Amino acid sequence: MSQYDHSHVRARFLKSTFRNCVLPAAVVAAALRFAHIELGYFTIPVYIGTIILLACARNIHNSHIQEREASRLGARTIPRVVGKWPGNIDIVLRLVADLKSGYMQDVFLELFHEYQCTTLNLRIFWMDKLITMDHEHQKYIFATGFPHFYRGDTGYEILHSFLGKGILNCDDDIWKNHRTLARPFFANDRVSDLEVVEKHTQRVLSIISGKGRNEAIDIEELISRFTIDAGSEFLFGKSLDSLSNEVQGFDAFTEAFNNMQALCLRRNTRQGIWPLFELFEDAGAADAKTLRSWLDPIINRALEHKKNVRRMGIDKLDIDQSTFLEYLANSTENIDLMRDQLLSMLLAARDTTLALLTFTLYLLTRHPEVAKRLRQEVLEQVGPDAAPTIDNLKDLKYLRAVLNEALRLFTPLPSNLRETRSEGIVFPKSDVTFPTNATKPPLYMPPNTPILTFPFLQHRNRALWGDDAEAFNPDRWLDSAHAAKIAENPTQFTPFSLGPRLCLGQNYALNEATYFMVRMLQRFDKFELAEDKQLTPPWITDPAPAKPGVHPGSERKSVEKVWPAYTITIHVKGGLWLRFGKEQ
Repeated sequence: MSQYDHSHVRARFLKSTFRNCVLPAAVVAAALRFAHIELGYFTIPVYIGTIILLACARNIHNSHIQEREASRLGARTIPRVVGKWPGNIDIVLRLVADLKSGYMQDVFLELFHEYQCTTLNLRIFWMDKLITMDHEHQKYIFATGFPHFYRGDTGYEILHSFLGKGILNCDDDIWKNHRTLARPFFANDRVSDLEVVEKHTQRVLSIISGKGRNEAIDIEELISRFTIDAGSEFLFGKSLDSLSNEVQGFDAFTEAFNNMQALCLRRNTRQGIWPLFELFEDAGAADAKTLRSWLDPIINRALEHKKNVRRMGIDKLDIDQSTFLEYLANSTENIDLMRDQLLSMLLAARDTTLALLTFTLYLLTRHPEVAKRLRQEVLEQVGPDAAPTIDNLKDLKYLRAVLNEALRLFTPLPSNLRETRSEGIVFPKSDVTFPTNATKPPLYMPPNTPILTFPFLQHRNRALWGDDAEAFNPDRWLDSAHAAKIAENPTQFTPFSLGPRLCLGQNYALNEATYFMVRMLQRFDKFELAEDKQLTPPWITDPAPAKPGVHPGSERKSVEKVWPAYTITIHVKGGLWLRFGKEQ
């Protein structure tokens, strides 16, 4: 994104720091000088104490205003986390430690259990920061109460170096224009064209088959290349060809792409003080330059193609005969905006299917009986060699059940950040996980407040999914009672989000993943986790002692053989290393 945006972030942060830290200290210094008081060694502690006292006073005042407004609306304020250190710095350290060595989102699960609720205010650095795993609240944020929420300044600033003003990082008219432009390219006839998927799937299978029988392969890395090749050909009309060893420098593109996502996570973890770590330069500038060096030539070729077409007297492209890139070039010549949109679409095209396929294959290594049953279904419905048709994909009920269960347990987008607009709002009553008084009034949410939602935790919530919520059980999707429950309450399962921002590419991702798995199951009869290559999770090698009264965290932690982690989307830390058994 442009340097202007980061300069704006830096200016806003410095202005806030001056108002909250420098100005109070300056006032105290002036008062002491006026009173002819010298504090000597106590000068700095007095300045720091003044800043903390002022922050505490502001916190009390803010709490009073929220209590008053909540009372006026017949609501109650969201429970606040009370840490041991000023500004809940100890809570921030817990978040950082959990990110480095904990099971994914366990720290949030522990906090929800500790406060016996499913929506909390972390109140980091004396600023409201809400988190929720509540199903009704997430439904309200993304669907029924959609107009009250947006990406907002907080989310935009975190992602601006990477996605700029692309569809995933904008709101209102810009977002609507992006979505209107993109929607026709995800129509059923386009996402049902499997020729591109077949071509790149065969390249993956050839690479795997070329390995020795006992040779392990990082399938996550291979699928990453597969999805970006298929996605780029679908969007641009030309593959980035990352599966070819002849492509020079593609690893730099992939590294930059992944680095940008990791940077966004670090910014989010550092909360409102992240600009402090980037005062002198945008930490994503070098990686952004690498991404530009790959995408700008593609964009320039599309713009040149538009000029050539117009020289022929054609002013409007036929959408049925155009690629997404060509149609995008026909609507704008703003290279920055085109790049932002392409990066957003590539992220969605690569990472959703990548996460789904990676964790599906991982689950098959832990449940060989499921893999055997899946292979039998594929051989019966499609055959051992035939390329599956779109009708074949629809008939593979058990395979779709397995994919749904992988999406539920390992949601591609485990968390999502939104912000309230300028007016305060009232949440509906909570559909709770932990014991609470159901007669309590709804929750008041203050204006201009960021809120982090956790679909990952919602999908493992016992209140919604039963006592086996953390178990891998594809048959739940074939059970008529379960199907009726999902039909009655479809927003409890939201792997592709929900509401107006429902993922446009969900059918593309599901068709691609289903097709890939069919071809994989036709070719291989065994999937084995290469534990000698796998990065072992730290909670297995060095388990932390149980603390009295502290929630033990995810039940899956004790059986997990890989380390689930996330930046923007979920992945396996260290890659997923597999050995494949070939049918004799």
